[in-house]
Amino acid sequence: MHHAVRKDRLWFQNNPVALVRFRTASPGEFTPLYAMGEQPPSFRPSICKPTAPLRWVAVVDLMRLVGSPLADPEETTVRLRLRIPAIRSFRRQEQAKSELLDAVAAELLYNVEPEQNAIAA
Repeated sequence: MHHAVRKDRLWFQNNPVALVRFRTASPGEFTPLYAMGEQPPSFRPSICKPTAPLRWVAVVDLMRLVGSPLADPEETTVRLRLRIPAIRSFRRQEQAKSELLDAVAAELLYNVEPEQNAIAA
């Protein structure tokens, strides 16, 4: 397990109601994706310039986002890591977090809706 993943796990354990963590990218954290010929997901909030380099990471706890009750720290969880431009200001991070959560929730709903319709039918 990459050290950034371990640090994220500890951070979320110490911040039990947080949905998103913003941090600088850690060297090599996306190497497994690159090795498979894939690109890591990215998100560029509206407050960022289109040309801003993607040097930070936003980590979204998807289980918390969908309303899963606070769980045992040893239980499995799902987190999404996205490359983002650096956002140093807390106020700007809050704005970016709102946009990011809206985008992630919309994507989750889009991908779940066809399954739900098939189940209901």
